[in-house]
Amino acid sequence: MLALLLACCIIIYAVVMVFLPKNYQTELESQATSDFYRLMETLERSGWEEGSEEILAFSMKNNATVRITDTDGSDVFSVNYADPENWEETDRTMSCSATFQEGWQTYQVSADISLVAVSQSYEILLKLIPLIAVVILLISVLAALVCSRYFSRPLIHICSVAKRMTSLDMTWKCEVKQRDEIGVLADSLNEMSERLNNALVSLQDANEQLQKDIEREREQEKQRIDFFTAVSHELKTPIAIIKGELEGMIYQVGEYKDRDAYLRHCMKTVNDMERIVKDILSAARMGGSDFKLERTDLDISRMLQKACRKVMGRIEDKEMELRQDIQPDFHYEGDGRLIEKVFSNVISNAAAYSPVGAVITVSLQNGVFSVENSGVHIAEEDLKQIFTPFYRVDKSRNRNSGGSGLGLYITKTILDHHGIPHKMENTENGVRFTAIFSEAAIQEQSSDCMPSGGMKILTSD
Repeated sequence: MLALLLACCIIIYAVVMVFLPKNYQTELESQATSDFYRLMETLERSGWEEGSEEILAFSMKNNATVRITDTDGSDVFSVNYADPENWEETDRTMSCSATFQEGWQTYQVSADISLVAVSQSYEILLKLIPLIAVVILLISVLAALVCSRYFSRPLIHICSVAKRMTSLDMTWKCEVKQRDEIGVLADSLNEMSERLNNALVSLQDANEQLQKDIEREREQEKQRIDFFTAVSHELKTPIAIIKGELEGMIYQVGEYKDRDAYLRHCMKTVNDMERIVKDILSAARMGGSDFKLERTDLDISRMLQKACRKVMGRIEDKEMELRQDIQPDFHYEGDGRLIEKVFSNVISNAAAYSPVGAVITVSLQNGVFSVENSGVHIAEEDLKQIFTPFYRVDKSRNRNSGGSGLGLYITKTILDHHGIPHKMENTENGVRFTAIFSEAAIQEQSSDCMPSGGMKILTSD
């Protein structure tokens, strides 16, 4: 920048040195010629004797030597304010001549005009070169500083932040406060940076969501594989039992000769298989993406009382006590068939896994449904996994003491579809299952009752 300014100043001064003397000379010649013609007009009117003062004034003004001669060439008048003998060869001069008539005599006027001022101006310009050079240097330095401050430095700053933009670093902001084109450029970069940053954030969020969707899909795929593996395992045992008993009856091996007795046993095994298949189909149907609830107005109090009556036979057989604390006329908008299955599964599990003489308490107050059975506790590791399909606390998987392992999985799925928070926990007296049907109760107990993702389960079906 400094070198460019110096070069421009030198070129400008060189142009001045070339053209200024020429223009000055042209101006002096034009002025002298005009004065000479005015002098001749005066001499034409009044003669050279009366016009002597005008001749002197012309000579003084134009630094000229004026001679008036007659027809014989003799000098009749002369005046000299310029010394031709002292003129140097480099000095510029000009000459003018004209004739005028005075009476019967003709006179010739000759004027030699010195243009020494032109040469002097050129010499002055040459002498001023050192001073002008210093001035040019100072002006160039100051101009370079100004340009650096107001043009170069902002542009360098803009370039640096633009390079950071190429590395997707949008944490900067171009601090240029100018109102010219550079300021507009800085504002445009800031706006573009903000938009790019928003786009990158949106893209990052979309990518994170995509990763979550992929992980969820993988987890669902794993759950499907585990589900079908468990289904195969659950069906393999009753099929093997039926096959063995049928072969024994066909070949009349040992005790299998009594076909009537073992046909009844086969029918019982088939009924168990049918129940497993129904549970599997029910779980698969509710796990589908197109599953929809058929919501109607439900009298939860009456449905809960009905579910309690269904298990009274099993409770009496085990000499257990069923206590009911059910709020009357509590209504809820839900799928009646599925909600009824929830009540049946939870209360049946409590009756099935409670010891003889236990107390089962079924409660519904202010929209909070709970079932607590005494005399049992479940290990924490079992509570964490008991929600898994086909999981049973009874590791022997004895069907006389346990069901298919899908009951509580189906219960949780139904409650999740309804958006009903629920949990299972050990209490001082036993184990308690809780589900909240009321929005007000959800808000009051949100700190205690976890949603389905963190729910704890009593035991498997």
